[in-house]
Amino acid sequence: MKIIIGILIFISVGQVAFADYEPTPLPKLIIESDMILEGEIINQDSLTFTIKILNWIKGDSTSKNITIEKFEDWNCANRITKYKIGQKEIVFLLQHKKTKKWITMGAGNEGELLIQNDSITYEDIYRDSKSGCSKLDYFEQEVCGWRYHIKDFKSGIEFYISEFPKLKNEYTTENKITNRLKENESYKRMIYETFNYLLFGGSY
Repeated sequence: MKIIIGILIFISVGQVAFADYEPTPLPKLIIESDMILEGEIINQDSLTFTIKILNWIKGDSTSKNITIEKFEDWNCANRITKYKIGQKEIVFLLQHKKTKKWITMGAGNEGELLIQNDSITYEDIYRDSKSGCSKLDYFEQEVCGWRYHIKDFKSGIEFYISEFPKLKNEYTTENKITNRLKENESYKRMIYETFNYLLFGGSY
């Protein structure tokens, strides 16, 4: 009887954890982050990693390096690969109001996009069979998503930040969102996910 009760509790907790986990969409990463950086991991310990800042995409500071709390794998999500010195990535960061420590966004580690051959891989967080995502090798794991050149991805983010007030106004007044950067594939994805983001209360 104790074994059965234990199994039921384990299943219940697992279901609650899964229900509580909602993937963080790209618009939320961009708009609600305190800082977005391109960087390279130069140091790590058991709890944190330090990146050398290569490019500021959102936010600004005189710092050349920044230390960030590591993402902890859990039953619903894990980092695509272990932290290693030399890894380059785009990070979407929040700063804890009390401790001032930096953390990556997303319960599913959506706030870390590792760079491979000057490109980032963005997974289909909605797991939509009609999304048009492609099967990609992402650090020896197969994922369904899109691959964007780092230059296009960064310019898409910068344009999206400047455009967001206009996009939000269009959605509120006309129930539409206009893509004004049609040649940028990563920006198309940002626009696509904006509908759901605003529908469920995303704000600037």
